Amino acid sequence: MRPRVVRAILLRELSSYFSTPTGYVFITLFVFLSAVAAFWQERFFASNQANLDTLNTYFPYLLIFLLPSISMSLWAEERRQGTEELLLTLPASDFQIVLGKYLAAVAIYSVSLLFSLSHVVVLMWLGSPDPGLMISTYLGYWLVGSSLLAVAMVGSALTDNLTVAFILGALLTGFFVFLDRAGTIIQGAPQRFLERLSVVEQFRSLASGVITVGAVAYFVLLAAAAFYANVALLGRRRWPSGPKAPKLSLHTAVRIASALVIAASATVLASQSRIRLDATSEQIHSLAPDTRKLLQSLDPRQPVFIHAYLSPEVPKSYLAARSNLVATLREFDALGGEAVHTRIIETLKYTPAAREAQERYNIRPYRVPVTEESAAVNEIFLGLVFQCGNEEFVIPFLDRGLPVEYELMRSVRVVSRAQRRTVGVLDTAARLFGGLDFQRGAQSQEWSIVGELRKQYQVRQIAPDADYPADLDALIVALPHTLTQPQLDRLVSYARQGKPLLVILDPMPAFNLELAPSTMEKAVNVRPLLDVLGLSWQPNRIVWDPYNPHPQLKSLPKEVIFVGKGFQQGEIITSGLQEVVLLYSGELRSRSDAKAKFVPLLETTNEGGTLRYEDLVQRSLFGTTLNPAPERRPSKEKHVLAARVTGPVNAIVLADVDAIGEQFFELRRRGVENLNFDNVTFILNAVDQLVGDTSFIALRKRRPRYRTLEAVEARTKQYEEQRLKQTQEAEALAEQRLREAQARLDRAVREIQQRTDIDDQAKQIMIANVQSVENRRLSVARSNIEDEKQRQVEASRAEMESSIRGIQNTIKLLAVVLPPIPALLAFLLVSARRLAREPATRL
Repeated sequence: MRPRVVRAILLRELSSYFSTPTGYVFITLFVFLSAVAAFWQERFFASNQANLDTLNTYFPYLLIFLLPSISMSLWAEERRQGTEELLLTLPASDFQIVLGKYLAAVAIYSVSLLFSLSHVVVLMWLGSPDPGLMISTYLGYWLVGSSLLAVAMVGSALTDNLTVAFILGALLTGFFVFLDRAGTIIQGAPQRFLERLSVVEQFRSLASGVITVGAVAYFVLLAAAAFYANVALLGRRRWPSGPKAPKLSLHTAVRIASALVIAASATVLASQSRIRLDATSEQIHSLAPDTRKLLQSLDPRQPVFIHAYLSPEVPKSYLAARSNLVATLREFDALGGEAVHTRIIETLKYTPAAREAQERYNIRPYRVPVTEESAAVNEIFLGLVFQCGNEEFVIPFLDRGLPVEYELMRSVRVVSRAQRRTVGVLDTAARLFGGLDFQRGAQSQEWSIVGELRKQYQVRQIAPDADYPADLDALIVALPHTLTQPQLDRLVSYARQGKPLLVILDPMPAFNLELAPSTMEKAVNVRPLLDVLGLSWQPNRIVWDPYNPHPQLKSLPKEVIFVGKGFQQGEIITSGLQEVVLLYSGELRSRSDAKAKFVPLLETTNEGGTLRYEDLVQRSLFGTTLNPAPERRPSKEKHVLAARVTGPVNAIVLADVDAIGEQFFELRRRGVENLNFDNVTFILNAVDQLVGDTSFIALRKRRPRYRTLEAVEARTKQYEEQRLKQTQEAEALAEQRLREAQARLDRAVREIQQRTDIDDQAKQIMIANVQSVENRRLSVARSNIEDEKQRQVEASRAEMESSIRGIQNTIKLLAVVLPPIPALLAFLLVSARRLAREPATRL
């Protein structure tokens, strides 16, 4: 090994590359195209997250066209200019020559990546990106590019034409990138094997913040195999020639293919390693300290057995869920020692394993789409059985959106500790247990919150007409205004004893408007219950708030409240939560004479206000409709949506029953991107706090921090405030014009009444005529004024939308145009220095 020779070749290639505009053009093009992929997409602003997910989607495909522009001249240019023979006369082996050229190519690519760090600067300007995630992502960029550079060099080694070298390099790199689409040609086990050898598949974990042994080994081994191919192709000059010379091209091809097979096999073996580094700030891909503590506290004399019935092949949308489940099960098995035993059973339909899963544990195949866009479906198994002694718990199907670590740990603890707490659910008109609704004549399904509670507690349906069981650890009461007076009196007596109580009020239940207190004829007055709790709640007041961090959901009314910053960080229930959504919620206030301690849990911003139920809900012969543009007046104060009251009582009160509705459980199960709400986490935390078991709260709240584009939100907020001000001005002007029209009518009537030259009968006739005429004018004026107000409001809304688009377009332009400037300045600086040295050289 001659390091000086390798270094000389490296410096020669770098000097050649950067002595002409070619190198700087490549860097500028690389930074420009990656900036376009990162920021010039509507998806970037729609997701409203400070990360590089948009760029990650396109990055491997960009390299197909960018890397060959580096590699095409490494060999082909040598042959074209006739300098290859001079290079090969150096006192160096083929390995050293290839190494020097490869290191030069990697250095050029690394410089390009350094210039692309401007993307991180843009994200820091717009928000607060995760530093660990950025490091992992850029490590992925470097590994992908470095491995594919060796592949692209093979294309240059096969020809002396630069154009052909570029095309061959693009085809070879594209092969390893597009292995991710093998499912369009091959199905079954070969498809999954080829997809695992795809650059896109291996890059995915690095882009999510996890540095795995399998991914690093894949890129290193791919680069090594391609490097070996370059060395083998360079040795062609020593092949014997002549009619009787042996044909070594086939022999070389077999050697290169063997190297690729060895690399693929080693990659598969390396992917089985459990070693991985979680680079994210929240450490969401590592087991939590509480999980480790619980696993280590299990008794080896009463081991927990986990049987996982998993399909060996799953659609791509469930691939991450299955991989995460398998990895977590292995970590449980390793940390649990003799106390936890896991068994992964590959389960295919119509096999003995499938029959055992269905007959013994009722685990059945779940129908899922083959792809997100396809109507075709596949039936897969993702079921789990937990056993400890005589205790058994089954998860029939682990949906991809569920937190794997939390679901596993909760199930382990449920079976390892036979004694479960008891939670009662009072039977009200909300019908959380489902059943036949006699008023609507329909069968309602059990709410998902009940099934979720059953995974951890003994859940009982409590009749409101009888005394409550004494062994309840907590009682949940949804819509207490639907009880009868005797039933409410019994609940008040229970609350007065200080028993743990979760009360869910709602001025406007969106799942059934007939249960709204303002609509029900026999709605009971819940004032006695509120007095005991020390609360004030108006059953006809609905809270609204303009805060909405989701651009794709901007069409929702302001009564859909997104709580993103109004969490009580001093309470374990809400500390660390990121977003909770409430629909047409009420407002809670503490009474001035209350003896209980009042702690707000969820609050709006100070930019919202309240509406009357009558102003929002309109009833007609055609049914109940919502007023699309009610008059909203900001109150300039925060509104409490959920609170905890302690002292003489022990209760948590939530002012919206729709917050635990089915839509939030469905979003949680499906794992919809950017709609990861904490509604389920909040309500489960509340129950845990009431029963006195907080061991799962920290684990349940673990998820990536929702890092928004704060700069965009701040500028958008300014335009929204301006639009609100213009809307209020338009409404005030309309009211003033209506008052003036009404004043003219009143003045005309007074003038007639004050006349003394006519009798009372004539006055009444004249007043009736004037009122008839003026009322018609007033009606026309009111219609015109309302139309003018709506035009002003729509114009203000259009102006705001245009301003927001202007902000986004400005950010796009700056994010795309500014990053390439440093590369251009570097080129101008180098060129200027070279020109300055030329006269001295000539002299």
